[in-house]
Amino acid sequence: MRQSRQAVGKAGGFSLIELMVSIVLGMIILAGATSIYLASKRSMTEGEQVAAVSENGRFALQLLNTAVRHVGFFGGSNPADIREDGSLGAVTACTDEASAYDTSQSLYAVNTTTAVVFSNNCIDDALPDTDVLVIKGVAPSPLFDADPDDPSATRDGVISFPTGLNAEDVYVIANSESGILLDGADTAPSVSVGTEFAQGVAWPYRMQIYYIRQPAGGGAPMLSRKVLQWDSTAGAMAVQTQDLVQGVENIHYLFSYDSDGDGEVDALGDADAVDIAGAWNLVMSLQVFMLVRSDVADPNYTDEKTYNLGDIPFTPSGDERNFRRILLNTDIAMRNPRLVLRGGA
Repeated sequence: MRQSRQAVGKAGGFSLIELMVSIVLGMIILAGATSIYLASKRSMTEGEQVAAVSENGRFALQLLNTAVRHVGFFGGSNPADIREDGSLGAVTACTDEASAYDTSQSLYAVNTTTAVVFSNNCIDDALPDTDVLVIKGVAPSPLFDADPDDPSATRDGVISFPTGLNAEDVYVIANSESGILLDGADTAPSVSVGTEFAQGVAWPYRMQIYYIRQPAGGGAPMLSRKVLQWDSTAGAMAVQTQDLVQGVENIHYLFSYDSDGDGEVDALGDADAVDIAGAWNLVMSLQVFMLVRSDVADPNYTDEKTYNLGDIPFTPSGDERNFRRILLNTDIAMRNPRLVLRGGA
């Protein structure tokens, strides 16, 4: 019994000083762990945003690159030699330089001053102070009257290989001398030998207008485009909107063109300069400056940079400084206008 009492008497807990020291040490360790966690989270968030912005920018540039490289390609015929079929359905939206079926000018650009661009309800949601690019041409997926690789195939002058014309599309049927723009639902001209369009090929016609759209409900701006597409409700071709890449905040273009018609580039300017010179059919290449931002603001980040989009500086202000950005630049050579100019066509 005495030993038990002595053991109990010798047992003891932490003193107040020891307890306070333990609490302080625990708080220091917890603060260190929290700091490491927050730093890791910020680093992960930054890495994810930068990766997403870079990927969006590369994809947007790829879309533009593909579209611009087909500027002025009309299946071997000169755009000025293409006429509209008398039964071609009218497209009321978008006129002026964005007129859907005006093939005489396959490239055009304008810097927006307001959200409204071009006439007849064409674009009403463009982000001001950004560039709009109009591109016209044909898709490189031709239709023939017979298999061109089979010399023994029957050729009856009717476009039927690998399929016939799609009633919900528009085509340019052209040879090296002339072309006609017509609805796929209308009767196509013969491409038999001895006709105006002898050995002609049917190319799907494409009109695209690339611009920066600001969603009505707010949120990040995005790269969008207007395209000529079948409207099943109206039962006709119409200009419709496609949203492509979110976070594209601004685009600016500089054009290299031939100012004296000798087939060589000797001038560089923005859309206004080319328009004043009346040189849209003399443009041979363009530089794209694209500013892409993250979708979500980061309150722990402040963007204090100035981005030079060619000859236009851009400095974020206010709440816009809480977005991460990347500026991308590329040069795109337009092979078809170059061939036309150097060939003297």
